[in-house]
Parts: sequence; C-alpha cells; structure tokens
Amino acid sequence: MTAFKHSKKSLYLLSVLLLAACQPSPSENESVAPENTATADSPVVITNDSVTMTPEHILSIKSSRYQPSLGLQGSIEPIKQTKFIAVHPVNIEKTFVSEGQWVEKGTPLLVIRRLAAMSDPTVKSDTSAEGNSSKEKIVTSTTNNKKPENTPSIDDNSDSSSTKALSVNNDANVNNTSNDKEASSAANLVTDNNNAVSNGVNVDGKKLNPRYNLVTITASFSGRVENLYVTTGEKTAARTSLLELSDETKLHFAATLPIQAEPQLSVGQTVNFTIEGNTDKFTGQVSKLVPTSQPKRLLVYVNVIDNEVSRNKLQPEMKVTGRVNYGQIDVGTIVPKRALHDVDLTELQKPPYMPLKPLTANVWIIGQDQRLTRQPIEVVEYDPTTQQYLIAGVSNDSLICLADLPIDSEGKKVIVS
Repeated sequence: MTAFKHSKKSLYLLSVLLLAACQPSPSENESVAPENTATADSPVVITNDSVTMTPEHILSIKSSRYQPSLGLQGSIEPIKQTKFIAVHPVNIEKTFVSEGQWVEKGTPLLVIRRLAAMSDPTVKSDTSAEGNSSKEKIVTSTTNNKKPENTPSIDDNSDSSSTKALSVNNDANVNNTSNDKEASSAANLVTDNNNAVSNGVNVDGKKLNPRYNLVTITASFSGRVENLYVTTGEKTAARTSLLELSDETKLHFAATLPIQAEPQLSVGQTVNFTIEGNTDKFTGQVSKLVPTSQPKRLLVYVNVIDNEVSRNKLQPEMKVTGRVNYGQIDVGTIVPKRALHDVDLTELQKPPYMPLKPLTANVWIIGQDQRLTRQPIEVVEYDPTTQQYLIAGVSNDSLICLADLPIDSEGKKVIVS
C-alpha cells in the first residue's frame, strides 16, 4: 500500500512537471504569481534525499524579450585638456592671457626664460655640444583629464594632450632667428602636445639675443585658459605648473568595465546617457577601447554628440550614467523576488531599473530528472509596475523552485504533496 502511494505521488509530480513545461509562454505584460501568495507559509519537508513541497512552490518558465546592454558611468571632461609644467626653473618674462579667456590655436600664452643653476646637473653650457642638443626640454605638458580609479594614465584620444614629455626639434613649429649655436639651443627649450612653440621674438616683435633663451609658449589648440598659476616677473622652481588649457566645446567621459565586456563593444556604438539630477537624455559614441593589465579592466571612452541639448546643459565634471546596447534581442525569464538568492537588489529599485554592472544571483532549478540544482543567473532588469525581475541564464525546459532551501538541497529529488 505504501509503495502504491509513493508511486502515485511520483506520477503526480511528473504530471505537474510535464504540464508546466508544455504551457505556452505568456505575453510580456503578463505578471507571474504575486509576492503575497501563501507560498511562504506552505510547508517544505526536507529529508536526506528528497524535498517535499506544494505546487505553489513551483514556477513554470515565463519568457520575455530584452535588448542586452552594458552600463557606463563616468564624469564629463574636455577631450582636449593640457597642463604646462616647468621641467626646470624658469622666469616668467610675460603673460599674455588671463584665467577664463578663450584663445585660438597659435595664440601666445607665455614668454619664459630658463634659469641656470649651478646645483642643477641638467643645465649645460650654451657653448657646449650638450647644451645645443635638440633634446633639451624646459617645459612639458600633460593631460589633466580625470581617469577612472585604479587605472594607469593613458592617452585617451588621438587629438588630446600627450601625457609624455616630448622633445622639440628644429623642424617642428619652431622659428629660429639665427644660425648661431646658441640660437639652436634656445629653439629647443619648450614642448607641448603638438609642438606649438615659437621663440626668438620678444613681446614687441623684435629679435632677441639668443643667449637669453627666451621662449614663447603658444596654444596648440583653441580653448579656454582654465588656470593660470604664474604672473609676469615670477621665478618658478622645477616641476611648477604654469597654465591649464582646455576646450570645453568637445566633451567625453570614460567608464570602466570588466575586461570580459570587450567582445561586446566596438568604436562607433551609440551610448545613451543622463546626468546626475536631470532626466534629460543625451547621446554619445564609443570613441576608444583601452584594455589595462593591472588590474584587468577595460576603459571605454565615449565622445558626447554635439547638439543643441548637450551644448547648453553639459559641463565638465558632471557625473553621467549611460548604457550601450550590444548583440541581438535575447529572451529572459520573469521571476518574483523570492526566486532570487544571494544578491542585493537595492540598485534596481530606481531608474533605469537595470544594474550598472552584471548582477549575478542564484535560483533553484527543478530539472527533467525532478532533482534540484542551484544555478547562477544574471539579473537583467526590474519592472516596478509588476514588481518582477527579468533574469537570463535559465533554459525554457526547466522549472523554478520558489522555496528558500538550504545549500545541501542540491541534487535532492522533488516530491509534490
């Protein structure tokens, strides 16, 4: 008699599994069982080799289509931004600009003169061969764009400032006024990202005596003087910041993703994003993908599309959050919150109701062999209207167990009472 009852229960469970598996998928607007059902109060009996539960604990697969996407977060910065730094001690002979001033490419910014110091081992005599070397530097420029934390400093765009000290040679935008060896030395004292340097002419347009090593620093691109750290007549020490120049008309932001996201991204992909405290939507394009080795991450640079909306509302240092779509339309599974385990869903409770980074959780799956499997899945999206979650990673020939089971339930057979 006992064997007959056990056989009857097994047949009942098999019928439940088969009926659930054969049910057609509901429409995307159809919600699953509400959170306030009696499932939590239904008894679950766990033995060494089985788990007995009621049909209310079993959820058949309910599918919904979605577009795979990745979240991006960063801060708005000018694409072109340069800081001039004195490599050696210099005297500021003349400043031509003021903070906040817009300057065109080639505009003179500063006239400086290197100060020789006996304690400076890099200073060479003007008459020596080393002093006349075209590799001598007195000023360098570096990008000042803020990078994502824990990532190395890199060149983020081909037209942005270089982070490296560059040597100016006599053929690169330097106007020599004499064939004298001292003039040759004076012609190689300043660098910036585009080698936009001139020398040999004073502030009145007259030729200078080459022995003074006077150099005029000019703007290598059109932009605004963000910071001017020096004044006329000031003597500065080595490694002193002189001036910052940026072009806020061309903006971008950089986001950090796991390196595994690289195959899903390509230059030119559209990025839709918003700024903190504003509901307006803006558009950008992926401009560069840069893998880093320590740690293994992917830097994604997004250029802002210049239009009437972005031009009036986007400013440097604004925090942005965006998403970039990839791949084809996929199919996920709709589940209630109680189906998800080992995950913090707080992030999904506010717009855009999608995780910034891949969000993993565990669900209990009842397989075709009627045994339980604890399976990792990815939480894709939250629907605040139905209070349900869309997940990816569950096959449509399985059933989901809504009971909160202990870990050692793995592999046990499900019995429906």
